[in-house]
Amino acid sequence: MDLLKFLKRRKSDNIEALLKKAVGNPSYRDEFYRQLLTARLVIITKENAGITGYVTLQKDTRVEILTFEDGYIPVFTSTEKIFDKGIIKEQVPFLECTGEDLFNFVKGAKLILNPYSDYSKELLPDEIEQLLDRSIFTHSPKQIVITKDTEVLIGEPAKYPDIVVDALKALFIKKSDVTAAYVAWIHDPSSDVPPHYIFAIETRGDWWSLSNEAGSIANEILGGNQIIDFMQLSGNGGINDYFKKSSPFYRK
Repeated sequence: MDLLKFLKRRKSDNIEALLKKAVGNPSYRDEFYRQLLTARLVIITKENAGITGYVTLQKDTRVEILTFEDGYIPVFTSTEKIFDKGIIKEQVPFLECTGEDLFNFVKGAKLILNPYSDYSKELLPDEIEQLLDRSIFTHSPKQIVITKDTEVLIGEPAKYPDIVVDALKALFIKKSDVTAAYVAWIHDPSSDVPPHYIFAIETRGDWWSLSNEAGSIANEILGGNQIIDFMQLSGNGGINDYFKKSSPFYRK
């Protein structure tokens, strides 16, 4: 196998493996984001775009990029991913560029990474801005990953976070997939983590993008030193039952 092709394939395999891991485990997300900035990403261009191959996308570059009807730009971690599940069957014109070049070039746009694959990822404008200025690595929200039965104390916060709640309401109004949101005060006596706010959100959309965006807003208001948990409200049992019996601060 050609060495250059082998190294290129290994790089794409790595970012794809990180994406799969990061979907279910927040501890992989910083590494995924770091590699996404330097990885070679692929975009589909329109016929006769005039540019092909690997390019550096600069301010004055003119490229007609394929955009879905819902406004999202499809982006791929390799050319092979364009053809996942056979949705695209014929060869298409494309460009390759680094993630950072692409994100600078399409500022303000909504992207979707590997849209035809089992593991895909929305990249929203605020998230892309945080990637480019690296603030996403310093304002990552704490997230709940429960691997065993855990007894916790949970109830209404003594000091209600009005400013955070108002800011999150403004965010959720823009998100058609968010149907309800709750806030509580939680403490796990068996851990050394102090009591803190927990936000439970009911959504049908991309949880990763939503929790990052909501977490950045909460951290901006409360300060980066405070622990804040976010959980996706789904199913029954445990903490889910507590919130479902409570009054949401937001409901669509």
